[in-house]
Amino acid sequence: MPRIRPLLVTLLGLLYSAAAVNIEEQPERRGFSLPATRASERYQAGKRSVTGTVDGTHNNDGSVLVDVTFGSQTLPVVFDTASSILWVWSTYYNGSLTGDLYYNISASTTWAQLPGYTFNISYQDGSGSSGVVGTDKVTMGGLTVTGATLGAANAGTPGPTTVTKNTWMQNIASSLPSPIFAAYLPWGTGAAQSSIDFGYIDSSKYTGTLSTVPLISGTSRWAFTSTSYYVNGVHYSVTSTSSGSAFMAYYAKVPGAYEDSGAWFFPCSTTFPSLTLDVGGVQAPVNHVIDAYSLTLANGTRICRGGIQPSTSMIFGQVFLASNYVVFNDAASTIQIANIVF
Repeated sequence: MPRIRPLLVTLLGLLYSAAAVNIEEQPERRGFSLPATRASERYQAGKRSVTGTVDGTHNNDGSVLVDVTFGSQTLPVVFDTASSILWVWSTYYNGSLTGDLYYNISASTTWAQLPGYTFNISYQDGSGSSGVVGTDKVTMGGLTVTGATLGAANAGTPGPTTVTKNTWMQNIASSLPSPIFAAYLPWGTGAAQSSIDFGYIDSSKYTGTLSTVPLISGTSRWAFTSTSYYVNGVHYSVTSTSSGSAFMAYYAKVPGAYEDSGAWFFPCSTTFPSLTLDVGGVQAPVNHVIDAYSLTLANGTRICRGGIQPSTSMIFGQVFLASNYVVFNDAASTIQIANIVF
């Protein structure tokens, strides 16, 4: 079974493209849905949704995979709104690629390297990559962009960045009914097919009404204020100095929870308190999701690691997106959120 290296797509604020791009065969504006799957589903029992919707799959670490075609090569790519470029592990990589899925540059007749352009990217967990930049034909959800910029990783450590091109969404915006994308990523047993919807909002995937949250200007994309949270209805404040330990109050209410080396664990059979997060003044309920890591103690107790973990900054990631339908609108500098239909 192939091991998946993180082939990263970040879609709105992310994928850089060259100046000479072209949308192939797009006679009228249309939205599309890209199926998505968690990696743990695809590469254990695999699963995840295109009309403008890209179906997604969730990784063992909760990552969401979508299928993207580069030239003639279709690869599972991690959907990540926090990345700044579309990049893949490639045959330029100077480490071992044995058993991995990667982009074979020599097999693509449409790849063209951009002389002098490089990229580097790093993530909250300390991982990252760097490499050269080129262009290729990229297809997602039936929409093809020729001349789209692509990072081809040649190292697993950060290097200099010289890429300053348009994003994937900027390239395709004129082909969509609306310049937005929406993440629908329910997670767990019995969950519906996940998807990334481009150009439209699917009201069947959320309940109630969408609440609009303004983004903070002059910061990285998708930054908003969050000053409090609620555990079992009890209010707690969050400050810039307390964000790393903000959820101590939450785990204090989780039976059997304990901290080990900065991470929180608990018996997998435990019950969870209710949790509501402040998202730019909007109260968003969140259902706790455990990650794929677990171990069994000598006494037979199965221990799981929480999907909610302390950090030096507040990042509303996999667990939040598994509980909320989120619409990203870069042009309006907003996100919209509503409770997800599981």
